[in-house]
Amino acid sequence: MVTAMDERTLRVLELDKILNALAERCATEMAKELVRALLPSADLEEVRRRQRETSDARHRLERFGTPPLGGISDIRPLLERAQKGSALEPSELLTIARTLERAMDLKLWLQKPAVNDSLALQAERIGDHARLIARIRWCIGEDGQVLDRASDELASLRRRIKTIGQRMQQKLHELLSNPSVTKFLQEPYYTIRDGRYCLPVRAEFRHQVGGIVHDKSSSGMTLFIEPEPLVELGNELRLLQADEELEVTRILRALTTEVVSELPTIAQTLDAVRRLDFAFAKGKLSQDLRAYEPELNTDGILQLRRARHPLLHFQGFVVPIDFELGTDFDVLILTGPNTGGKTVALKTVGLLTLMAQCGLHLPAAEGSKVCVFRQVFADIGDEQSIEQSLSTFSSHLSHIAKILHRADRQTLVLLDELGAGTDPLEGAALAKAILLYLHQRGAKIVCTTHHSELKHFAFLKPRFQNASVLFDPETLRPTYQLVIGIPGQSHAIDIARRLGVPTAVIREARRQLPRDRKEAEALISQLTEERQAAEQLRMKWEQQLKELERKEAELREREQKVREEEQRILAEARQQAEALLWRIQGQAEEFLRQMRRQPIMPAEIRQRLRQLWKLLPLGDQRPQAAEPQTTDHRPSVGSFVRIRDIGVVGKVVALDNDGKEVQVDVGGMRVWVDMAKLEPADEMPSVTPTQAEIAAVRVRKMVTVPTELNLLGKRVEEALEVLEKFLDDALLAGHKQVRIVHGRGTGKLRQAVHDYLRTHPQVVAFELAPLHEGGDGVTIAYLEA
Repeated sequence: MVTAMDERTLRVLELDKILNALAERCATEMAKELVRALLPSADLEEVRRRQRETSDARHRLERFGTPPLGGISDIRPLLERAQKGSALEPSELLTIARTLERAMDLKLWLQKPAVNDSLALQAERIGDHARLIARIRWCIGEDGQVLDRASDELASLRRRIKTIGQRMQQKLHELLSNPSVTKFLQEPYYTIRDGRYCLPVRAEFRHQVGGIVHDKSSSGMTLFIEPEPLVELGNELRLLQADEELEVTRILRALTTEVVSELPTIAQTLDAVRRLDFAFAKGKLSQDLRAYEPELNTDGILQLRRARHPLLHFQGFVVPIDFELGTDFDVLILTGPNTGGKTVALKTVGLLTLMAQCGLHLPAAEGSKVCVFRQVFADIGDEQSIEQSLSTFSSHLSHIAKILHRADRQTLVLLDELGAGTDPLEGAALAKAILLYLHQRGAKIVCTTHHSELKHFAFLKPRFQNASVLFDPETLRPTYQLVIGIPGQSHAIDIARRLGVPTAVIREARRQLPRDRKEAEALISQLTEERQAAEQLRMKWEQQLKELERKEAELREREQKVREEEQRILAEARQQAEALLWRIQGQAEEFLRQMRRQPIMPAEIRQRLRQLWKLLPLGDQRPQAAEPQTTDHRPSVGSFVRIRDIGVVGKVVALDNDGKEVQVDVGGMRVWVDMAKLEPADEMPSVTPTQAEIAAVRVRKMVTVPTELNLLGKRVEEALEVLEKFLDDALLAGHKQVRIVHGRGTGKLRQAVHDYLRTHPQVVAFELAPLHEGGDGVTIAYLEA
């Protein structure tokens, strides 16, 4: 549903210029058609949908850049011809294929970021035309020619045509090489006339060269004769070429039929593309105007913050205005001197309202509010109706009369210079009556006027309010700032004084003013000065507030950087600690392997292992055990003991030389433990130690040892050393399967790894990884449980 407004309203508010700017940002003619058909909507939900679409488009433009809309043609006329039964030309079919390709590219571009918005829903309407595109591309080359591969018959015909052409070329070469023929020619060359190969024979030797005359020179001295040896070949060539044309026509008609079969899907695709193009054009206009989505309502409320007239914005000079209507008052009477910006303010309010209802963002501050009106009327500008013999006053009044009949609670009325063009007293009285009538019908009204009576009228009537545009009497220039709550002054006498009117005249003019008028003007001047002072104070406090907010943001940024630095230092410390732990664990594992190889350890190894054991974090997940009590119990080989630090029971398998350390078997893992950390246990528990308990004994290898080793870039000797250490760690951690990444390369590293695995006593089997897991560049080894 569109707003019920006449052409005059649309014209005077210059909505067409905004739509032209929108059309310039469309990439396709199809989208420009949508722009030309765009009218303001009076349906709140429809306006919200339009605004959301614009916001989604601008968000994507700012996040992902310009969409791929190039190369999309308006193929609807071609589709219409095809539907009527006409076979399309190769170039036209190529245009269809290219357009559908670009449409599918656009769909992919919109889906790739995986943003769920209104544009993504629109992109879903773009169909899958891959089969049709492939069919056209298979049959037609980029040069617009039907390719041989389009059909077997076409390929066969063209081979035969080529063969005959070669035979004819050979015959021509023989004729041009034969002196008995060339002596009758003007020049030893051949030419083509009517698709036939001809020789340029001198006219006097017409009967010496047998064949068919196809043409002669302008002088008549040369006849172009098709030699007899070529006539039959030429006839055959013509027949084949005719068959070729028929086959090409058949192929083009078949392709056209395929296009027609997809017409519903193609039509949906084109509609989706043009709507997406239209949406992105709205997003680009929003960017260029530095605009925002307004808050919408149906309560008659207009609140524009730092609103700019878009056409003045494009010209580079515009003073933002703050405007409100529908909250504390419903009628705003705008006064002030000529050229002061009253009409611009009036047009800004009207045009921005129409833009919002068209779904366009507004060149105003974020948080601005706009009512979705059912009707918007504007009577602005000096117009005379010559055809109806109406004056300017009569023309305006005729239009206002129509507005009075149609206005209601969902109507915005904009009236410029209300009551002007006639007797001041009657004009003011008529203006008051018009404003009262419109207000009683519930309309929201903004009017400009020069009548002082209307200023006083606004003070007396509830829901009426005065406003003015500021004017500097010293410079005689308007400031274009809109001030609500204070009526404007005409400044006619001040302007006269500045323009050089004699002082005596100025003094007399002021004396002629009624006393109440002088008092009112003085009061207005005082209010204006106070308002300006308050405004300057407000701006000062706003500036200070912004400075405080800036400093607060800087402090937050510094605090964030400090936190990030703390986290970085902690991360580095953690990495260094983990690296140290790895080195300690590596040394411990080496000593453990030596322990397994010899039942009695050298003293230096035992001392080093004792130091490492104290460093390893074996008991950090359990409460500290009580201090060991002095006991005469000395475990013997075969007895059962409990390791206090972790509460695990194991079997003694060996003692050191001085009896201070004991080798204990826990879950198949043998470790040396200080005698002071042990206590006797009656027997091995019937329940096998848990994985957590065994993992604690294994120095948490299940956490620290990975299941994959990367040997890429290593020499064979270096790789085997790393592999040996990796397998020891994996076995200690209890891994049953590991991956060894050696790459393909020359195969030497893979062969060396396989040779080593064959000899390792605890490697049960190994094999190359499946293709999707690395293939012959990865080996999977299976270890003893």
